Amino acid sequence: MLEPTVPRWVKGIEYKSLTVLLADFRKHLERESGSSIEQLDMNTAEMLSDLCNFLGLADKNRRIVLGRNGAQYVDLVEGTSLNLSIKH
Repeated sequence: MLEPTVPRWVKGIEYKSLTVLLADFRKHLERESGSSIEQLDMNTAEMLSDLCNFLGLADKNRRIVLGRNGAQYVDLVEGTSLNLSIKH
């Protein structure tokens, strides 16, 4: 389990809003997959990318969050998924 390495900087209303947003994201993942959260098997880069998109981050900022390797991986996966769906 990850432990915080920096002081918590989200306070008050932002803390409550962040909690609601993250709970909504979990519910979104569960709806999309048809499974509860403990049954999901997701790649961390894909999940983090989905979270960035869910929160409305611009692509440039999503790529900063993912880092170069993570962004390249997600691009590859999304490109592969897109190509597979076109072939059907």
